[in-house]
Amino acid sequence: MIAQKRARGWSAMGAAALLTVGVAGCSSGGGSGTSLASSAARASGSVTTSATPSFTEAQAQQVFERYVKERQAATEKGDSEALARVEDGQLLKENRATAQLHQVNGTKDEPIRPVRPVYLIPQTGSGEPQSFAVLNKTEGRETDRSSTLTFFTRDRVGGEWKAVVATWVVTEAPTTTAPADAPSSTPAPGQRLVRPKAMPALARGTFGGVELSPTAETDTGVCGRYAQYLSFTVPAGKPESADFERGDFTNGLVDYFNGWDEKVLERSLSFRSLTNPLPTFRLKDGGSLVICTLEGTYRDRGRTPANWIEPNGDTDALLGRGRKWASIEEVWSVPAVVEVPQGGGPATVLSSEAYGATKLSVTGVEWK
Repeated sequence: MIAQKRARGWSAMGAAALLTVGVAGCSSGGGSGTSLASSAARASGSVTTSATPSFTEAQAQQVFERYVKERQAATEKGDSEALARVEDGQLLKENRATAQLHQVNGTKDEPIRPVRPVYLIPQTGSGEPQSFAVLNKTEGRETDRSSTLTFFTRDRVGGEWKAVVATWVVTEAPTTTAPADAPSSTPAPGQRLVRPKAMPALARGTFGGVELSPTAETDTGVCGRYAQYLSFTVPAGKPESADFERGDFTNGLVDYFNGWDEKVLERSLSFRSLTNPLPTFRLKDGGSLVICTLEGTYRDRGRTPANWIEPNGDTDALLGRGRKWASIEEVWSVPAVVEVPQGGGPATVLSSEAYGATKLSVTGVEWK
């Protein structure tokens, strides 16, 4: 299937998808449905329980349904203040940036309805959790093996829940009788075929909640290593790394960025890992599921005063179409989902937004 750049917060990517990537230069219902769809529940390693946790699935459902309704209303009205009542952090920045791009292009998001939510509520030793996550499908694409993954946090018990990160991950492995994932035609320019690994099953506690990793403080260090791994001057990126398994979001991604090399331009990428309040879930095999929120700076400039840049796509639209630039700087938002094995060893990046990152800002120095 062909997966275009997703509408922030809802649309999942295909398990073997053609990602529309950026080259340099809803009518939403409540989505109540069956809250634990069988396939997604198996992927999450859920178990049946009769105990009642301190923060229930019914409460999580209320939070999610309110978010769906209010986010869509705010988006349709272009009301950033209303959006800030249900979103925060990097997700709010992304959606504000997306709204700005729509305004420049005179476009808008297609209505998207999230369906079949699966609630991932941390099992805490005492008290109520201050974060939880939701996996959901998209109406009309329920058979897609990937799901949107949205995290909600609050600053205190009784505080307002807000969505702070939304990304995607493959949640179901292919069946043995499934046809080959490979598309029947060659990807078009600006698209890239990726084959993500499915998210391993999550560990569930006695009361059915998702277990938190006992090594979370160590596990989350993988985000800083991923940021460092993706920081380099093109084409000097090193695809091989002792920290990460090979894949489309590691060596394949570095190779992709190295392919941006042009003799008359100097290009570099610099990423940093942002501190986030998201839970680190324990996997059934003892490993951990870490959600990284990276912010990247992409710099592009002519090697000499005689060299200029003629951007295209979103960059051109945000800077003002048809102009030449001596240098351009973009700030990107890149969520990533990483599997960290128990006891150490190379991590596996299950998904990353780096191929089509949201441009939080674009600035430039005009060429004269």
